[in-house]
Amino acid sequence: MSIRNLRILLDFAKNKGIFMFDNFIESLPAKVRSTNDFEYGTRFRKKENALLHRYIEVHQLYKKYIIIDIDDVDQTNGSPDILGSAFLWEEKQLPPPTYIVINPYNARCHYFYELRTPVYYTENARRAPQKYYENTDLALTSVLKADTAYLGKFAKNPMHDSWKTIYHDVKYDLEDFQEWGLDLTGHKKKRKVEGELGGRNTSLFDSLREWSYIEVKKPYSYIDFQHVVDCKAQSINKTFVDCQYGVLPAKEALTVSKSVGTWTWRNQATIGNGGKNRGVMKLLPEMSLKAKQAAGATHTNDTRAKSTREAVIEAAMGLKTAGMPLTQKTVALRAEVSPRTVASYWKEIDREVGLNRRWA
Repeated sequence: MSIRNLRILLDFAKNKGIFMFDNFIESLPAKVRSTNDFEYGTRFRKKENALLHRYIEVHQLYKKYIIIDIDDVDQTNGSPDILGSAFLWEEKQLPPPTYIVINPYNARCHYFYELRTPVYYTENARRAPQKYYENTDLALTSVLKADTAYLGKFAKNPMHDSWKTIYHDVKYDLEDFQEWGLDLTGHKKKRKVEGELGGRNTSLFDSLREWSYIEVKKPYSYIDFQHVVDCKAQSINKTFVDCQYGVLPAKEALTVSKSVGTWTWRNQATIGNGGKNRGVMKLLPEMSLKAKQAAGATHTNDTRAKSTREAVIEAAMGLKTAGMPLTQKTVALRAEVSPRTVASYWKEIDREVGLNRRWA
């Protein structure tokens, strides 16, 4: 479909008031990332251009849909004509998804449950609706035996002709799912091996950064250091082979290693300087005990401030790497500090991590 034809279709549907994708289109930002093949990366495009692509990024600050990634195709018996996974919701006695977007070649699909009231993930948004949304998402994922590693960022574009799309004219409040018998208890935490906030990405990030803080003290050039970090990332990634959903794609693991390597190299002078080192200040022997104690207290406070700075920046990097909302509250939770502390470092976080930038 060309851009011209898409515009004609949208205008026609709008005039007739019959277009089933109105709410989906309106939920997308003016510029949105999209791709036809993740091997070639994603790009920001105007909405009308992005809608021509097979995969599109749904709004991360304005959650209009719960999207579930269904990979269970056992019922298809290997036949692409039997769309077994598209009807798992019926078998599990769950409500019908608004959109079921199906790959006709392997029967894998995405369920889109449209919400009457979107859940906001902006900086000042309330946490309670977010938890309700997340618990509902996890419960649906569990009941449908869907992909728990799916982060809900990129989805099959329901308007693209590569997919078969089934539409139900339904919207939901979060409370509606419990009326259908969905049990939110027991689904509030992801599997331990996948990490607390962002799945395998976060597990890889945390393991890699802790290892890199020691490794960076060795006499490397930057190029050599980044190379060993890349190799270590692939090694850690292999440990996920026994997880339910296996290892991360190599390029995804490489993205994590690049962010860890760059930041660790840039901040190596301040890494690992905690703890007591009584000779580190090189105080003059003729200084009085009181003066030495005052200087030591100043040094301790400076060191503590550096440690806090590192903690909040690392937390922000981990959240961004995992594709999670990057707010003062989420950084504070991950760094185990107060939101006020994070706020004092917010400009530094923006400089180091880029609050509105993507990882290269």
